[in-house]
Amino acid sequence: MRRLTLALGLALTLAQGTANLAHGQPGSWSGSRSASLGYGSWSASPDQIVRSGVDRLTGFLIGVPEVTPENLGSFLDLEIAPLFDFDYMAKWSAGTYWPRLDANERARLGAKLGSMFLDALARNLGTYVEPLPRIDVFPARRAGPSEARVSARVTGERGMRVRLDFRFYLSARGWRVFDVAANGASAVAYYRGYFRELLRRKGPAALTD
Repeated sequence: MRRLTLALGLALTLAQGTANLAHGQPGSWSGSRSASLGYGSWSASPDQIVRSGVDRLTGFLIGVPEVTPENLGSFLDLEIAPLFDFDYMAKWSAGTYWPRLDANERARLGAKLGSMFLDALARNLGTYVEPLPRIDVFPARRAGPSEARVSARVTGERGMRVRLDFRFYLSARGWRVFDVAANGASAVAYYRGYFRELLRRKGPAALTD
């Protein structure tokens, strides 16, 4: 059986390699509950942003006659990419290499990571099959003064479950995602290993390959 490639889509390829299921308890959140769901809005709480992303993604998948690389790529660029801060994600992924990179190299690393992330996401969503899984989004939980986490549970037609965890930080433009984990497998952890090896072998020049 195919993995739940929809898996919010935002979990990219992580859900494909996850064998064990994890079950979490929803926490509590005391953030704003404004009706405004703009991605850059200070009034939108992290769980509202995830729910809005789920609604937009589901609406796209059931609303187009055929999912093509062109319309999918356009949708991801316009509707899903703004949920993420790939530069901040790159900083976490680079780890100890980050201080060694200059501003241009950091920008290239963020662009490369964003491109890899969205390409993997497009490959997964381009192969989804109906019926769509059920996606339950739980209330956000504070993880510090400027960080929060949102869990979602994706349930397929045969009862198979994938747990997604979104890590948010409070940027100058509002809450933005900087990591996604599927059943505990973190995107940042994956990219940290990938870029560490790439930089070790080829140096910063590898960021433009």
